[in-house]
Amino acid sequence: MLHRSRSTASSNSSYIEFPSAFRTHWNKVEHRLFSAITMNWRGRPLTSYEVIVQSIAATTTRTGLTVHAELDPGRYPTGVKVSDAELNAVPLTGHAFHGEWNYTVHPQPTELATPGGPAVGLDREALSHPALTGMTSTALTGLTTALAAPWQALHAPDRTTPRDGGVRRRAPGGGRKAKLDLADRVLATALHQRLGLSPTVLARLFTVSKDTIRQAIGEIRQLMDQHGHTLAPAAAHLTTLAGLFVYAAAHGVTLTPQTKPTP
Repeated sequence: MLHRSRSTASSNSSYIEFPSAFRTHWNKVEHRLFSAITMNWRGRPLTSYEVIVQSIAATTTRTGLTVHAELDPGRYPTGVKVSDAELNAVPLTGHAFHGEWNYTVHPQPTELATPGGPAVGLDREALSHPALTGMTSTALTGLTTALAAPWQALHAPDRTTPRDGGVRRRAPGGGRKAKLDLADRVLATALHQRLGLSPTVLARLFTVSKDTIRQAIGEIRQLMDQHGHTLAPAAAHLTTLAGLFVYAAAHGVTLTPQTKPTP
């Protein structure tokens, strides 16, 4: 597990590695350390890497702050592109507060056999665990039941409204079967709200397209707002599928592939 904070001393590779007490509190680093460093080297021309590193390392305060600094000689080429598959394989767990900035990088989980695959189709019962949705199974089922009538009414015009001068083009209930039923839509919305899972990740979980997920979440949110239903506040900000596996394992949830029904 990695918690690391770095401060770029120039446009090159110089950085500060902070004591472990600082690594999970970026705000304390910013307010306690950076200001002291700035005052210490104020007015001194930064003419070389050595001057930069020495100026940082010489920083002290009356309250006992000391700083260790060293030059990182590594090269970090620009223009490196990371594919979506590679990014989704990084087990990030974003924190509930601004998870796009504050997150933890975990070791790669062994449960995720195909991190870059197009779909995983995980078991719905496991995904419905209260640790992931923020709702008991009874509450989740109750929400789905409460939204059933409004959801059916929302979709009824697509099947029954006469067209072309009163001639119905297809019978009620005709057309393609929806890829996600109401229970799946409510579950996807709860996971999106609770864990910050993106449409890209949710699309893999439910083996549908991102557009289908976006439409489903939009519909359910609209119905919930109209009928006074709310979801649990966000607990994390998970941007990758690997991060979901790590988060689930940390909360005692085992995610397994969904069992396909026998024909």
